[in-house]
Amino acid sequence: MSADASGAPSTGLDLAMLAFLHEVDSPTVANAIETFGLRDRCDGFIGGNVRCQFPELGRLAGRALTVTMTSRPGPVASRAGYWRMWEALAAMAGPTVIAIQDVSGVPHRCAYAGEGMATLAMRLGAVGMVTDGALRDVDEVRALGFHYFMRFPVVSHGNFEIVSVGEPIELDGQQIRTGDILHGDVNGIVVVPEEVLAQLPAAVAEVRERERETMAFIRSDGFTLEAFRARSGY
Repeated sequence: MSADASGAPSTGLDLAMLAFLHEVDSPTVANAIETFGLRDRCDGFIGGNVRCQFPELGRLAGRALTVTMTSRPGPVASRAGYWRMWEALAAMAGPTVIAIQDVSGVPHRCAYAGEGMATLAMRLGAVGMVTDGALRDVDEVRALGFHYFMRFPVVSHGNFEIVSVGEPIELDGQQIRTGDILHGDVNGIVVVPEEVLAQLPAAVAEVRERERETMAFIRSDGFTLEAFRARSGY
């Protein structure tokens, strides 16, 4: 797969794969990825401090554009990084998710985006923002149909500055790289490895069938804990 100057894959997610990802909940995606044995079970997902704000919008799916942002007292911050971010976003094949790591140390003191930036992000192919910091204009952005995953809302943009664009970041214990495929819903966000993407629909089908059989047995007249333990495999 070719990549752009930032190292991100230059191809987006095709319509069939997007339709599939929008139909599956994130825990099922996470369980299906686990069957490939590619990573430690404590890896591959953003922690619970980063929360879905608009569950009614359904599932989030797209490739990450990673940035770090800060805010600090003093002279008005440079906007050089601001324009680098938009240029990088415009160069990526969508759908894209802007993934923002707060590096200010005081994430409760600055909103890194609101209605204006969300509208521009959508125009350039983004479908949501994910951050371990804060965002704002919650009602307006919900009305846009743009996903917010964040820790909390903050009323002011403070003195925010975009420090880096396209570099690896960490969001609540999970490293995210530009180009990573993110899948999220009300349960949180899982990182989908590129190498399992083609086989993921079959793995999801297997997980769903196994879970269906398990739930049916638990609800059946033949259920006993001993029998359930015997069929569980662990």
